Amino acid sequence: MSYFINPVEEEQCVFLTYEGEMPPVEVVAVRYETTGLLAAKRWNRMVVDFTELRTLTPLELFVFAKGLSADLPQNARVALVVHPEQASYAKQVENIVRNDGVVLTSFFDPKQATAWVNGVKPQKRTQLRPTNTCECAKI
Repeated sequence: MSYFINPVEEEQCVFLTYEGEMPPVEVVAVRYETTGLLAAKRWNRMVVDFTELRTLTPLELFVFAKGLSADLPQNARVALVVHPEQASYAKQVENIVRNDGVVLTSFFDPKQATAWVNGVKPQKRTQLRPTNTCECAKI
């Protein structure tokens, strides 16, 4: 049962990582600690990584995320990193919390979550178009 709270000055973002097994009460207590740090620094971005937490029920994820709407300003951006098998209920939680005014999105990849929370848009793919570079003689 452990967690890591990592405030990154350059990004003005707090990274919260859970590991092992934690009772839901402790998960929420750590959320309070993290949102308190955000408030003290006057930041509004957070990445929460649940992928190393052994148990995370849909209800626990809901309670965690729903509490964010009470703890954070409405312009906050929160990225949740979850396992692929948690995707369906992570999306439901995402919709509920967004209705409360917190911009929250779930991801499977921490790098994508970090890029999104920092406002970096994914690079657009360029379509390759065949070009006619051959000058053919008309017959």
